[in-house]
Amino acid sequence: MGQDKIPTTKKRIKFLETYGDLDDSETLKELLYANKLQVEKLEKIRSNTSMLVWWLVAIPVFFVILAFALGGFGALL
Repeated sequence: MGQDKIPTTKKRIKFLETYGDLDDSETLKELLYANKLQVEKLEKIRSNTSMLVWWLVAIPVFFVILAFALGGFGALL
């Protein structure tokens, strides 16, 4: 069974220049740090999405309550 050779690209060359001389412990620390950054980004996106959904629900509810309070739906009843 032969292994396919991984194509050499500019990104791969830069990656190897940056991380090629790290030992296993340093590599694991780099992976943990990258993972932590990704989790923080995803948490911020989740938080923003949650806030957006709440506002998209709250604004129509507010306008319906306001319309009933001011008698805007009186013609329908």
